[in-house]
Amino acid sequence: MEFNEFFERFLWVVILICGEYILVLFSVLADLISGVRKAKQRGEARRSTALRRTVDKVSRYYVALFALTIIDMMQMSAISYLRLLEGFDSFPLFPLFTLLGSLGIALIEVKSIYEKAEEKEQRDYRDAASLLKSILSNKYLMDMINTNDKKPDR
Repeated sequence: MEFNEFFERFLWVVILICGEYILVLFSVLADLISGVRKAKQRGEARRSTALRRTVDKVSRYYVALFALTIIDMMQMSAISYLRLLEGFDSFPLFPLFTLLGSLGIALIEVKSIYEKAEEKEQRDYRDAASLLKSILSNKYLMDMINTNDKKPDR
């Protein structure tokens, strides 16, 4: 295989990887839009905390996807070596791990879009109950509450 043909194939791989990154972003944006719509239907205020969670989720997704892309770069470098220098042309130059990672992320986002709003409300209630339990189990806070209750009214 000649170098120009190899470079052209490599360029298509880069385009494919960029497309996967963009499609992951689109799937997260679709989930965000769906969440805003569900919140509006429930009459909830849209807060910046939900947007912050989305930004955090995107950053975690891209860190994982970048790690998978590095693994793909390693395997594609090995395949490139076999193709260019050894003449071994049976393995395709393909970012398999990045593709599988981006498909997994997109499936998670699709599941989140179709998740019922009631399930999210139940999860919020469980989180609130857990927070209340942790507050009530804090001895220092309970002592402060008890000492304030024992003060005489003025």
